Amino acid sequence: MRGLFLSLLLAVLFQMAGATVTPRPESLVPLARARLYEAAASPVLPLDYVNRRVNSDNTTQVQNEEMACISPLDSQNFVAAWRDFRLGYRRIGVGYTTDGGQVWHDTLLPQMFYPWQSDPVMVVNHEGVFTTMIVTFDPAPGGEDGLLQVSSNDGGVTWHDSVFAADSVQPLGFEDKEMLAVDADPTSPYLGTYYTAWAHFYGPNPYDSTHIWLVYKRPGEPYSTPRVLSQTSGNQWANVCTGPDGEVYVSWLSYALSGLMFSRSTDGGQTFADQQFVTSTNFVAAEIAPRNMTPEFDIFAYGAMAVDLSNGPHRGRLYMVFTDADAAFTRTDIYSMYSDDHGANWSPRRRLNDDNTAFPVDHLHPWISVDEEGRAWVVFYDRRNDPNNILMDVYFTLSTDGGATWRANERLSTISSNPAAGSSLDAGLIGEYIGWQARHGKALCTWTDTRLGNQDVFATYIDTIQFPTAVSGHSSFILPPSSFNSFPNPTNGSAMLRYVLDSPQDVRIRLYNVLGQIAAEVNLGRLAAGEHTYALDLNRYASGLYFAELTSQTHHTFTKVMLLK
Repeated sequence: MRGLFLSLLLAVLFQMAGATVTPRPESLVPLARARLYEAAASPVLPLDYVNRRVNSDNTTQVQNEEMACISPLDSQNFVAAWRDFRLGYRRIGVGYTTDGGQVWHDTLLPQMFYPWQSDPVMVVNHEGVFTTMIVTFDPAPGGEDGLLQVSSNDGGVTWHDSVFAADSVQPLGFEDKEMLAVDADPTSPYLGTYYTAWAHFYGPNPYDSTHIWLVYKRPGEPYSTPRVLSQTSGNQWANVCTGPDGEVYVSWLSYALSGLMFSRSTDGGQTFADQQFVTSTNFVAAEIAPRNMTPEFDIFAYGAMAVDLSNGPHRGRLYMVFTDADAAFTRTDIYSMYSDDHGANWSPRRRLNDDNTAFPVDHLHPWISVDEEGRAWVVFYDRRNDPNNILMDVYFTLSTDGGATWRANERLSTISSNPAAGSSLDAGLIGEYIGWQARHGKALCTWTDTRLGNQDVFATYIDTIQFPTAVSGHSSFILPPSSFNSFPNPTNGSAMLRYVLDSPQDVRIRLYNVLGQIAAEVNLGRLAAGEHTYALDLNRYASGLYFAELTSQTHHTFTKVMLLK
């Protein structure tokens, strides 16, 4: 995205039009205060997830603004896309894995039409076709731009079938901050239809700028003529998703009205209801950072949406998650709401981040996905581990009861990141969203990480979440047993891994470094039930944090190993 320039342009245009502009506070973190939080439904054991670097370039340029999807046909096939500056200007990086995220392969999306690419979003349809929508443009003054759809039929290996969703809609215009959805519900009359919503900058005159536009594409047909959804100007950050009966839902931010807006279609995008106001927010757009720290990064109060398409009790429930600041602008938090009547009415907002620190904390860039069983999964950036509110991590939570209660937050990133690390190139600094998709009780996350000193794309796969079964109340996924541990820990050269098997099983142990690379692997064969130990020789490894993974028929678990020589 064109970052701060467009944000400042918006402010100028809205002021010229006489609209109210939400201020961009110098900092959202000037004061410290503690807050109480309503306890989550049930505590969960802490778990470390192996983090793997996705991009393979050796440049110091930035990679950010990720999207990621899991194939519905192959649970081990993941594909990710991100904004990539490895060539020194905006391109799109794409990566894929066919082994559940253990090894990633990455490249740049082919250059098509205009020289620059930005703002990738991604979906996968019911046939396993991965599709990304990008902004492609000529950076020269007055250069053309468009929204380009590019697809992969082979699990992310090759990309082709490019088609413009919108190409230079109007002179002097610019298409920005687009989002993409595909109707993948097998019972929908519009199965396979793609929907793209975005902010169209400018208009017939400079006072009618930044409306929300939408197009759709039925299978085998071209994209429809763009239509305007917003009735008032001064909008940005559209989000779009589909319901079980062909409904299309679009949300966006209104700078002029200082809050979240919404519209719906019940006929596959052919007609839309008038816009409605969903909720006010204490900010719309801001640049957050502790005082005197540069560069700052952009944050928006946009609403990310997802629909329950399961056959469970909450089928059709529409969820929205968003960031909002407290009234004093001391911190930002993540909130959720839901609607059971196509967005006409919404539940009260509920805070999802469960930290209760004595210092102010920012939480930002939430995303939501609902899996096939109706579980709602939410991910976000979080700074709770740093009293200075600079370093950030990635956390997630989920609800198994339609958003009534949410699990205790779990940390996905194993090392905190400084968002200002690396290249001085701003471009929103870390981008404006996170890659996130859940399927069948598991989830894939991709995010911006600076543990190596520069921005990189990292990923992790969540496959060890505990869910109660309807019959017994016991777990249908097994959490790591507390008996799996390493001692001594820290160690200066060797460690003993201790674990317990509840039945005879084949056992494999792997050791990973902090990049998610396999440092050692041993197949122990079939072992009897009971307690076992394995001597791990670390003498040839460098000091640092490692993760030992134990895999058997009923266990998949990790434990930390700290090597200090």
